[in-house]
Amino acid sequence: MSGEDPLTKVVTRRRRLAIIGGGSSGLICLKNGLDLLADWDIVCFEKSDRVTGCWGNPYPGFVSTSTKYTTQFACFPQFDASVKSDGGRSRNEFFRDAEYGQYLEGFADKFSLHRKIELRSQVDSLCRDTASGGWDLTITRTADGGSKTTTEHFDSVILCSGLAAEPKPLDCDIERLSVSELNHRDGLGHVTNKCIVVIGGGESAVDYANRLASPELNNEVFLSLQSGIRVSPRYHPIRGVPSDFLRNRLMLSIHPDLRNWIGQRFVVARIKYQRAFEWFFPSSQRKPDSTATPMDATQRDVDEIRKQWAHKLTKTAKDDLFNMFHNKSDDFLDTVAEGRITIVGTPVDNQFTTFQAFDSDGEKEVVPDMVVPAVGYRPQLEDLSGGQIRLADFYLGCCHVTYPDLYLVGFARPIIGNIPTISEMQSRYVCSLIAGEVPRPSRIEELHQADRASRTVRYKKVNMDAVYPVEMFPYCDKLATQMKTFPTLCSVGSLLSWCRMQLAPATTLHYDYRDAEARERYQSAPIYTPAVLVLLLLMLKPLNSIYRVLRGLRRGWQQCISRVTRKH
Repeated sequence: MSGEDPLTKVVTRRRRLAIIGGGSSGLICLKNGLDLLADWDIVCFEKSDRVTGCWGNPYPGFVSTSTKYTTQFACFPQFDASVKSDGGRSRNEFFRDAEYGQYLEGFADKFSLHRKIELRSQVDSLCRDTASGGWDLTITRTADGGSKTTTEHFDSVILCSGLAAEPKPLDCDIERLSVSELNHRDGLGHVTNKCIVVIGGGESAVDYANRLASPELNNEVFLSLQSGIRVSPRYHPIRGVPSDFLRNRLMLSIHPDLRNWIGQRFVVARIKYQRAFEWFFPSSQRKPDSTATPMDATQRDVDEIRKQWAHKLTKTAKDDLFNMFHNKSDDFLDTVAEGRITIVGTPVDNQFTTFQAFDSDGEKEVVPDMVVPAVGYRPQLEDLSGGQIRLADFYLGCCHVTYPDLYLVGFARPIIGNIPTISEMQSRYVCSLIAGEVPRPSRIEELHQADRASRTVRYKKVNMDAVYPVEMFPYCDKLATQMKTFPTLCSVGSLLSWCRMQLAPATTLHYDYRDAEARERYQSAPIYTPAVLVLLLLMLKPLNSIYRVLRGLRRGWQQCISRVTRKH
């Protein structure tokens, strides 16, 4: 006997954090959690046998819609903002085929994340522990052909399973192609000689239509659109560089109302008067390729039809839709121009055999063998939690308003941008909250209601219970401001460095301005925005300030009226 009094012995239990999902969002959460929560026991559960997520091991010919430079994590920079002078033919600036999966594997190896990841471990349910707080997770682990289900307790949970899990249901008796079939790693060789209707105008929808319309498959493909869509090409047709590289902090500092109002008209004019724009905005990147063959008459016709459809789709998007989601899977326009995709309007009924014509008052008869529903995804949070958890209950799309130990990362839907970049900032914010380095907002329910009301007004046609829409960098800036990492002129400490930051391609490296390596990387990034456009943006700044003041006054007046009304 040691003589130690067991009543005086204190046993301290390490707090436990569960990260559900081991794709890009789960990996960056795990990395930041290990950095900030050294005294926590952290486990990441991934139901598959790899950590590459949805797009890490994609179908053959996959090309990302965001550049490597803007999608990479600031803590693992592997790519710069240079542009290969081949007219975009190689898509060298974007992740191709399995390159993104290789990047994520390298990220996991670099920071020794595999030791904290349990593969083939599916979280079946998530239940609140009302007695002691925290969450009870039911987990099924599969190994060697068998499975074992256990229930474990965690003090905090971060859900990183993402939105792209299950498409929204479609009231239709026609055979449907599943997401797993469409994204099969062996391609679509098993879908041939079919009449297929793809429903939706998002990036996934037009990508499905484009791939199903490949000549070797011999399918007849229709794309059913409710309205026009905003097509933002991967490569800017005037500047010849990825469109990502033209989005900088100076442009994003203009209020979105003004920016989108001007932007829509600018894009429509650019499509109609491309030659004039090329004269006003010359680009050193648009060099002739010595290997390219001269464009024949057929190709010129295709190019002209593509331009007509780009103009038609953009113009019919109108203001409210134009300001919502951009579509950067622009390759489908070539397929439309070549006649391999036919664009139609909405179906007349749920038989999916008669469709409104897209650009006239007529109708189009179709006899589809298959239908591809691509009108968004259904969040599975309620299924996982028995109805306890809803996406609509998370402030800023990541902090639950009732449970301070429950978070989401990777569930925000970018208007334009990419989910990994948003997840990087969300994970920093969430892990900082758990670590106590950033205080939880004191009026979180009130702030959440105001944020929800504001987004409901701006995104009138979006179901806020299913999607949390954000404009990527303004949203990331908001999180950075909460963490006091937003790069102001004062905090950066150098006027030259700050000015260059305003003009270079926007990146999360900007939030790491105190880090010497990050600072060197973003300061060496090329500036692609033409001087004429920079001058126009600077001329807009006074109007932008006036507009923001007037909006603030109007909002204050409305709040006063609302308070008076409630009193009476």
